[in-house]
Amino acid sequence: SDLLSLINDVLDLSKVEAGKMEVNAAETPVAEVNSSLERSFRAVADEKGLEFKVEIAPDAPTTIYTDGQRVEQILKNLLSNAFKFTAKGSVGLTVKRPDANKRFFQPGLAKGNVIAFAVSDTGMGIPTEKQRLIFEAFQQADGTTSRRFGGTGLGLSISREIARLLGGEIRVESVPEKGSTFTLFLPLRYRPVAPEAPVQSEFHGAVAD
Repeated sequence: SDLLSLINDVLDLSKVEAGKMEVNAAETPVAEVNSSLERSFRAVADEKGLEFKVEIAPDAPTTIYTDGQRVEQILKNLLSNAFKFTAKGSVGLTVKRPDANKRFFQPGLAKGNVIAFAVSDTGMGIPTEKQRLIFEAFQQADGTTSRRFGGTGLGLSISREIARLLGGEIRVESVPEKGSTFTLFLPLRYRPVAPEAPVQSEFHGAVAD
């Protein structure tokens, strides 16, 4: 099972980096994405004795034009990590509009045209110096040779690349021993990026606005 997971992750990462991953955009109800994720992780939350909240803010858009399957893939990776690294407390998914003064790196994330999916937890947290590293392939915040948590170390790297493919980006804010929040920002309407368009540099830590 672990080997199959690793093979699938490597194939996904290879496809997206080679520009071979297809985007099948369609009108995607936000509530359906949330319901699917709640069903997928409710048993995990119950088994670990964690509170699990899935919420949609009143001002959040009801639908977005994007690849719903890829959005769920990203959020499943983020939620899997949240549950993996949280021993007590809670995990949550909140859909909302970002703060009006939020600044972005991707050109498709224009002011007033963005939705935010925030996955938060009360887990082990990530030191500031490792917040950039964890988005690289085969890396985890727990980077010891006897890693306690398993996994391929590819989930965040794949999620970052798919987010870019969809015109979005991922940010992380974290405090060791208190928890983390990974936020996926996406445009309300997906627009294909021209192959020759330069990829914007991106900092995945907390950004002062």
